[in-house]
Amino acid sequence: MSHTKLYNEPDLLDQLKAGNETAFTELYKQYHGAIYSYLLDFVKAPQVAEDLVHEVFMKIWEIKQHLVITTSFSAYLYRVSHNKAIDMLKKISRDDELRNEVFQWLEPHLSEFDTGSKTVRYEQLYMEAVSALAPQRQKVFILCREKGKTYQEAALELGISRNTIKEHMVQALRFMRNFLTEKGELTIIAIILNKIF
Repeated sequence: MSHTKLYNEPDLLDQLKAGNETAFTELYKQYHGAIYSYLLDFVKAPQVAEDLVHEVFMKIWEIKQHLVITTSFSAYLYRVSHNKAIDMLKKISRDDELRNEVFQWLEPHLSEFDTGSKTVRYEQLYMEAVSALAPQRQKVFILCREKGKTYQEAALELGISRNTIKEHMVQALRFMRNFLTEKGELTIIAIILNKIF
């Protein structure tokens, strides 16, 4: 007999809302594998995916009495999982130490990453991010990050102040961080962020 025949999901959700740990454990068992696979596909790092699964279910437990599920519990879980993954990617993009830790963890796997379609995806995503910058900001970013110009050299070449160059770079890097977090996956983000920061 399968879990779905043994346990009626609406009843489990009612029991969960009442604080029943057995109902929570049963829902965890039913959905752990699918949520883990979804998150692994998103972040590409098994330990990060497992940590995120635990965060998702901890969130469910914390808000159990206030759960409002308008579609299905499965859809709700996937939405919470997606949001947790985005939050994690944003955190990685803002935290130098965490980004370096993730990059070190990923480094042994990067030879696999740097082949075939992943390389194409990396280049495509990076170019999309650069292309989406405002025109003047894009010029500044290309001069400073791709051509290796100092802020002073870029300022002279573009006929604007060094402070304006600096402000363009701050804004460009913030934009790139947000763009990559929304569009990329963990391995791609780690490579690009390591390249531009």
